[in-house]
Amino acid sequence: MTTFIWILFSALVLLGLFSWLLSKYFTGKAQSPADVTDPAEQDPETDDDVCCGQHLVCEKDSLMYQGEEIVYYDDDELDAYKGKAADAYTGAEIKDFEDVFYTLQESDMAGWLRSLQLREINLPLQLRDEALMIVSERRQNIQ
Repeated sequence: MTTFIWILFSALVLLGLFSWLLSKYFTGKAQSPADVTDPAEQDPETDDDVCCGQHLVCEKDSLMYQGEEIVYYDDDELDAYKGKAADAYTGAEIKDFEDVFYTLQESDMAGWLRSLQLREINLPLQLRDEALMIVSERRQNIQ
């Protein structure tokens, strides 16, 4: 009877060892508790192209107000249009917006629109639909 118990115990230990080796092989490495970090402690902006996954909706592509920090996209000259109505821009003023708009990377579009909101600068109506379409397409591609 004791021989049977030792064989059963040895089989369970070997099965556990085999399972551990398989998990180590498929995950790349076994993580010790010291290697595991709390997701809340991780910097969500470590990779600019990927959302951090810590929020229900990715805040990177959100157009909603997220705080006081204003990020400039080499567009300081647009501060002159603070408070101007979206339908009141002249052709030359729209060109100022287009110069920035068409040089932005697609991934920067939501941040730029958020920056304009924080600075109380209305995007000209002629560019608004195109900008919102780019942000919408980017969200669909990420999901």
